[in-house]
Amino acid sequence: MRRSVPGRRGRDRRVAGIRKALLVAVLSAAGLQPGCRSILPPTGAAEWIWPQPAGAQPGRPAAYLLFADFELDQAPQAAARLFVTADLEYAVHLNGHQIARGGFRRGEPIDEFQVAHLLRAGPNRLTIEARTPHGDGGALAGIELGDGSMPLVTNDSWRFLDAWDPGIVKGIVKGGDNGAPARVRSWGRPPVGRWGRVARGQLAKPEPIRRSAGTHRIVRVSSSPGLDVPAAERSSWRVDFGRDVHGVLELEFRPEDARSGAGPGSARPPADRQIRLCHADECERRPLVPTAGRPAWRDSAARTFDTVVVYGVKELRAARARS
Repeated sequence: MRRSVPGRRGRDRRVAGIRKALLVAVLSAAGLQPGCRSILPPTGAAEWIWPQPAGAQPGRPAAYLLFADFELDQAPQAAARLFVTADLEYAVHLNGHQIARGGFRRGEPIDEFQVAHLLRAGPNRLTIEARTPHGDGGALAGIELGDGSMPLVTNDSWRFLDAWDPGIVKGIVKGGDNGAPARVRSWGRPPVGRWGRVARGQLAKPEPIRRSAGTHRIVRVSSSPGLDVPAAERSSWRVDFGRDVHGVLELEFRPEDARSGAGPGSARPPADRQIRLCHADECERRPLVPTAGRPAWRDSAARTFDTVVVYGVKELRAARARS
């Protein structure tokens, strides 16, 4: 019996079908559909990134300093936007200027700020102080100029330290006093992981740094019921503001208490620290994750409270509320 041999037209249809299936598979892997005009999300080529220190312990609180340098031929004459977020919380500096603080909220647009007045011709540095109570996290950011170009986005070329370094934040040093910076890892572009798709938010002005209220009386409490920490560190500090306060809470510690290590992977996991914000006898307990080497902590959002209790800190020197 003569074997039937497919004709050329049939082979062409089969090849075309295979090519189409491959294209659909590639687009699906990128979270896209055939026919989309652009294969990039609204955050462009920005990728979710996070440090990978050798000594990190899964599930332990962690705080890091992520940074990258970029150059501009000239300072932007029109608008320049910074979009940024981090899971769970972030503080962002551009060329040494603190812009704002915030955090990731699934399903809500990520933060976006006007930064044209802070950019300059030549080298620039963006720094993100990222912190999470859960160990693993993610940071996503980029700068978009008026022509739509993005001279900086988060990717695996970024570096990190796990200790606070003012020289790094100000951009006056390339390395750091707290060891050699290491490269971050990339989780990939949105949509990826638990963050899903992201949307850009409304443009806002950088957060003004207003004068804070004066330090309030701090009373040490000898025990911390309900907090599982070693007996040697079982102490708490109560701050009674004496009235309703709405603002961003700021704490100052004894410097050696905040510093727990130097250089990527060398910082010891911090003791369990928590903070309790109370208003009208109702309290909310939240994790307290200071950055190693930084003798201060500032909340990521404004809240209303009249009393604050800080757990797991050896010496609390000041507690203020920024309006």
